Amino acid sequence: MKQFNAILEEYGIIGYESISKPVLAALVAEEPILLVGEQGTGKTLLAERLALALDISDKNENKEFNAYDASKSLFEDVIGFPDPVKMQTGVLDYLPSPITIWNKKFILIDEISRANPAMQNKWLEIIRSRRLMGKSIPDLKYVFSAMNPLHYAGTNPLDSALADRFFLIVQVPSSFSRSDLSKIINCQDNNSLAGSIELMYILRDIKKISENIEPIFSNRINSFILDFAHKVEKLGLLFSPRRCAMLKRALDIFTAIDIYFGEFSEQNLLNNFAVCANCGWNYFVTDEEPRADVLTEAYNFATAKIKGSTKDTSKQFENYKKSNAAGNNNPSSQTPPQSTRAQYDDTSDIKAIGEIIGAGLELFTIGFYEMVIKGNSGWKSKMKINQ
Repeated sequence: MKQFNAILEEYGIIGYESISKPVLAALVAEEPILLVGEQGTGKTLLAERLALALDISDKNENKEFNAYDASKSLFEDVIGFPDPVKMQTGVLDYLPSPITIWNKKFILIDEISRANPAMQNKWLEIIRSRRLMGKSIPDLKYVFSAMNPLHYAGTNPLDSALADRFFLIVQVPSSFSRSDLSKIINCQDNNSLAGSIELMYILRDIKKISENIEPIFSNRINSFILDFAHKVEKLGLLFSPRRCAMLKRALDIFTAIDIYFGEFSEQNLLNNFAVCANCGWNYFVTDEEPRADVLTEAYNFATAKIKGSTKDTSKQFENYKKSNAAGNNNPSSQTPPQSTRAQYDDTSDIKAIGEIIGAGLELFTIGFYEMVIKGNSGWKSKMKINQ
């Protein structure tokens, strides 16, 4: 069975293995996803090639995919000009063009953080409701958006209401292995590639599985979300009901992905909790204080029943940090490593991976904010591993 990352590589998307599961989940859910990353890391290319793999046309005569530059696109570019003939009959409709949105199946809203707040909010209705000026966009399935991190000059934080519309907010890798970089620089553009039948089957089958998750797993997912949201609120922040519902769907799909590819384990379930919670944390793209300490504390609280009693994992965590530092120097793009498949009752590994992920989240979030965004090169973790 071909892995999703292998399909990405066939279409020239290389080095995205660490975020391939969130990207696949967004495609299965047909929900909006926000890609946050440095310039030149392939965010736009990812959307273009996924449209190609999904057999969605980008040709002018039947342009079903379009990349809009949110920093430059005028509202008239997206909606079109009113049709004067129909207006005479009392009907408000718009003249189509190759870039109007009405016939689109897949769109990329690029540079959304470089649009001013007024222009950002014009995308809000499209991103979540697939509507514009109250009129439905009937064929629009896939909405991708991309932005540079907020420390870039010329970027604007997203409005909280806009950020909360995204199903997942994913930090794109900016550091690539020597092997991946070699593939990238030697990759040949191949615009003759047809749609991927395999990808179509993968999306169909994972969606079916996600809609029929066994109660034993669904109950754990529900418990995690309720405990996580409750703890976040108790710590003084809001994890909206809409965000809770999106987190539930994301976790169902992540679990279905693991089942489909034969990779389900208790460890991966725990790992999915960490990744989905992090990808649902919109404070990194708004002007609000990131408060990653709240994310970490809420995650640890919500997974306490799964992890059980804690144990000393400082040695494993130190080895884990070293291995990640050697392979990827950008903390924001790292996710806890996938564990090998294990028996469901392997509780010692569950406890260990729980401690690793819980401590590792501080490195990915607070560390990134302090060292990269604030420029605090002397930052050191204050988190203690439970004995």
